[in-house]
Amino acid sequence: METETSQSEIKADLSDIHLSLNSKGSLEEGYFSEDDHSSRRQQVLHRRKHSEGRNAREDLTSGADEDVIAGRNQGNASLLPENKREDKESGKVARKDEKKEKEEDEEPVPDGGWGWVVVFGASLIVVLVDTMGQCFGILFSTFLLDLNTSAVVTAWIFNLYQFTYNMTGPILGPLINQFGWRPLTVVFSFIFAFGTITSAFVGSPYTLFFTYSLLVGVSTGMLSNISYLIVPHYFKKRRGLANGIIMAWDCGGQFIGAPLIKILQDEYSFTGATLILGGFILNCCIGAAVFHPVKWHVKAKRPKPNRKKDEELETQTQDQQVFQKMDNGEQSGKRQNSDGRRNVVIQLFSSVLSDLAILKSAKAVILALTTTVTFNGYLNFLAFVPFAMQESGFHLGDAATCVSLSAICNIVTRLAIAAFSDTKFFNFRITMMIGSLVISGSMLCFTLADSLILVKVSMAIWGCGVGSFNGIFNLVMIHYMGLEAFIPMFGASLLITGFGYLAVGPLAGYVRDVAGSYSSCIWVLTGVSFSSFLLWLLMPLAQAFDLRHDKNKKRREEENTNVPLTI
Repeated sequence: METETSQSEIKADLSDIHLSLNSKGSLEEGYFSEDDHSSRRQQVLHRRKHSEGRNAREDLTSGADEDVIAGRNQGNASLLPENKREDKESGKVARKDEKKEKEEDEEPVPDGGWGWVVVFGASLIVVLVDTMGQCFGILFSTFLLDLNTSAVVTAWIFNLYQFTYNMTGPILGPLINQFGWRPLTVVFSFIFAFGTITSAFVGSPYTLFFTYSLLVGVSTGMLSNISYLIVPHYFKKRRGLANGIIMAWDCGGQFIGAPLIKILQDEYSFTGATLILGGFILNCCIGAAVFHPVKWHVKAKRPKPNRKKDEELETQTQDQQVFQKMDNGEQSGKRQNSDGRRNVVIQLFSSVLSDLAILKSAKAVILALTTTVTFNGYLNFLAFVPFAMQESGFHLGDAATCVSLSAICNIVTRLAIAAFSDTKFFNFRITMMIGSLVISGSMLCFTLADSLILVKVSMAIWGCGVGSFNGIFNLVMIHYMGLEAFIPMFGASLLITGFGYLAVGPLAGYVRDVAGSYSSCIWVLTGVSFSSFLLWLLMPLAQAFDLRHDKNKKRREEENTNVPLTI
């Protein structure tokens, strides 16, 4: 077949030669000389050799392709052409380089080393903060009962503290951006100590609205949130372990502070014990001293061109602002401080609005309400326990023991639930529903207990229920709303929970004053906690509503994009 093709090409070439010579008029009727004939024949033969070489290369290529296909079918990768193997290997190298570049682009973290020192400092602050928050009844019950303070006033003192505590969440981010981790922690540590020390000299329960509800509330809210937020910046692979340590010490103040306060009050009375406690609280400055910027403890890496500027919150410290003033002059520094204050206010309002926007979701509303009623129910119950036990004839030391026992059960259950939450069979909704039942049921049993043993058992079970809630309440938000919506979901929940303290606690105190018994007050709080169980029953309906809403929204967007433009 190839011979016939080449012969036909030669004939066509010869005929072309005849035609070209006739058209040029060099010879007539296709006649030409022997010299011309031989030269033309040599050109034709040269073209023939070139054609045969091209055909041979095409045959070689097609044969190689067939061998490659056969080699793939037989699983033999050695039949790949050399250039294709090189392309494949170069693709693997490119992917490895891309992965390496992504890892290099990630913000470096110490993942240990000084990070464990930060965990120690944060844990110390969390313990001291919870000593004043969750031990409110142990610290102030004797003082308030001696002054015949009404339950509604007591409830307002504690719940305004919780309100200001939760209101620090939205403003924390802008303040860290402006001043940095360590300066804020040191400043609010002194405010915390000042509020505690001045509370030792109050002569009226109404003065506690300023010293405890405002000063201690704002400072403890700031210190607690800073301690929880800074630790993840120092860890990546061991972030879960570091967070677990912090969460475990969240009950440390309740466990250690209750018996410590009782011992100090027995020895030095209310004033002396509160003064000593204020001195202990100054140790928050030690915890703040180790809150270094992360970049101080990161190994130096090869600089990369056009790399984005580091936006880590802790890098924007007071030291950088001082250097900026030195470079740009005092007048420029004053202008920047003014702009910074304006930016804080703007960021505050934008943060609040963005957090509240997530409440358009029915799931977000359910999550925010369950968080509100659970926190308001069990924290107010914990505050009223020492008052209720002393009203029933028990001693303050018995109340301190019960509070510490509930803290131990809280820690154990919290760690166990957090560990099981990573398993496939774990159900967040069922766990939260069981936790709500345990909390409300144990609170009801507490009012019916007529012996110290039964009271301790009720408080231990109550601690298990609280631990099941606290162990995963933040993970529940991620489970239903996604990681991207976690921060606004958390912020919105804090806002609603804070406003809930202005209603639930004072209402319970009012009921106690009207009924004349703390049992009736705790029954109200039991109903509030049980409402969390009822709200969780509505979660499947909320999920279906959000799914239908998202589908309708997507369909409307598609319809709008398909509408033809008219001029």
